Amino acid sequence: MADNIIEINNLVKKFGNFTAVNNMNLTVKEGEILGFLGPNGAGKTTTISMLTTLIKPTSGDAKIAGYDLLEEGEEIRSVIGVVPQSFSLFPELTAEENLTYIGRLYGLDELTIKERSDSILKRVALYEHRNRIAGIFSGGMKQRLSVAASIIFNPRILFMDEPTTGLDPQSRIAIREITKDLNKHGMTIIYTTHDMEEAEKICDRIIIMDGGKVIGNGTSEQLKHKYMSGYLLEVKLKTKIHIHELINEIKKISHVLKVNLENDILSITLKEKDDMFCRINKLLQSRRILFEDMKYNDPNLEDVFISLTRKDLRD
Repeated sequence: MADNIIEINNLVKKFGNFTAVNNMNLTVKEGEILGFLGPNGAGKTTTISMLTTLIKPTSGDAKIAGYDLLEEGEEIRSVIGVVPQSFSLFPELTAEENLTYIGRLYGLDELTIKERSDSILKRVALYEHRNRIAGIFSGGMKQRLSVAASIIFNPRILFMDEPTTGLDPQSRIAIREITKDLNKHGMTIIYTTHDMEEAEKICDRIIIMDGGKVIGNGTSEQLKHKYMSGYLLEVKLKTKIHIHELINEIKKISHVLKVNLENDILSITLKEKDDMFCRINKLLQSRRILFEDMKYNDPNLEDVFISLTRKDLRD
């Protein structure tokens, strides 16, 4: 079993009377890719800002790679890298000059900077563009350069804040592949995203936050099993004649847990499958209710997310 590289104990952050992070307790294993999901205002950014020493917690504590969050901020900054959502390097410098500048900030000698810059720029497919001004790069190139800058000093932990937001599909795939490659070579990664599919593809474990609290914690499969119990049978209706009477009849059938109608989709949550497909089919036919399609739809991570955080729009 890997050791914990991050240990969070009763972490709280308040802004006046507003509690952004509420008594968080969490551990992260070394070598893990941990995904952070949550609606706007859930507390994700505030949590990451505390763990990267940008803001101080109101109370509680944490250990980052063995260093105390409250007392050893400088040591923590020496072992973490951060890839921000927005490009924050120097647009007037070339890609190579940006990496050189960052390397010098971390006290690397010129030979090491040169060797690592060349290696990393090749790794992120920017070596051929190393002498171009970063300000004219595309969004995907800028984000790959941000990744390069964040790892030139070989951090143990990499925080990535929605790194694929606004990128084209090719650039998103490239960032994901770079992320998995870094993790394959031992780097622990904290990955914040709103993309459920992305989280399922690359994260070993997923945290769902809302209201400043962790409300879901586990692998994608564990979360689906825990919060989306049962089977979902979906019927795409053509007609809605006597649909309310039909819903009441379906609710009376054994193994039916919940029935919901949204637009023209009738969703039936079942405790067991048994012969429910045939029974629902016969019931619809007997009531002369036409439908286009009927199928079992396995729950996905988005279903879990909506189930836990609700559909309310967030500012």
